[in-house]
Amino acid sequence: MNAAGHSNEPEPAGSSGPAHDSLTPGELLRKERERRSITQLHIAEELHLDARAVAAIEDNRFEQLGPAVYARGHLRQYAALLGLSPQLIIERYEALTGVQEIPAPIPASVASAPIDMERRSLAGPLWSGVGLIALTLGWWLWSTVSSPGDPMQSAVPDEAVTEAGSLPSTLPPEPADASEPAPQAPPVSNAVPAAAASETAGIQVRLQIQFNDASWTEIYDATGKRLMFGLGESGKVSTLTGVPPIRVTLGKASAVTVQVNDKPVVVPRRAGRDAAKFVVTANGAVEMMSAQASGEVPVE
Repeated sequence: MNAAGHSNEPEPAGSSGPAHDSLTPGELLRKERERRSITQLHIAEELHLDARAVAAIEDNRFEQLGPAVYARGHLRQYAALLGLSPQLIIERYEALTGVQEIPAPIPASVASAPIDMERRSLAGPLWSGVGLIALTLGWWLWSTVSSPGDPMQSAVPDEAVTEAGSLPSTLPPEPADASEPAPQAPPVSNAVPAAAASETAGIQVRLQIQFNDASWTEIYDATGKRLMFGLGESGKVSTLTGVPPIRVTLGKASAVTVQVNDKPVVVPRRAGRDAAKFVVTANGAVEMMSAQASGEVPVE
């Protein structure tokens, strides 16, 4: 506290004031990181980035992070990690680069989906509860009227109760020819889903990702474990192991070389696109991810 009654404590880098109005987004992040005595390596580990990517952010070398959408995402995550306002950092980024974010229009059907889902979610349990109460009341009245000797005992013999524990509406007709065998129910399949079978058997698939240029990369295995999430830098080689099937998303497939179980594979891509989404199966095969599984909307 000085003579004028003001605190002498250092002002956070993200606060507004004359001393910070002219700072770039990278300078704001770097000053706040240094104020908290945090290293660039620690920030890189928390954000799952290479340390060179963190240095590029603080030096305002955003072109090295790839498309603008990647730079915005890294800036927001970095600001939130330090307790700064992500909106403030994005505003400084736009003022420095002149790149404005254009929000994508939301279709009317998508915008109204939450309301419809809420209506369905409320109507379903309501009608189910009403139906259950009506069924129970009707069954009790029918049992009481049909069994005057003992109102708590059902007049329907136990043999008429199906294995599922419910009363059939009509008894099945007897076959015309007693010598003709009754039709048998189809056998119940005990097949185990591929992902569950792989996990149970303990199968592991090893991937080696070599980056010849920067490319955004997301890799998840069958258990939902995140094996890689971030920007792969040029010259970096990552070796990952996970339970198949393994889902891989590459922002720039032409910049990446992939090996599965030490064997080179060809990354499948759609015509006219450098991005790729594919699946690595338990036997090491590489298959292109369907549009529905990858979340893409097919163009009609």
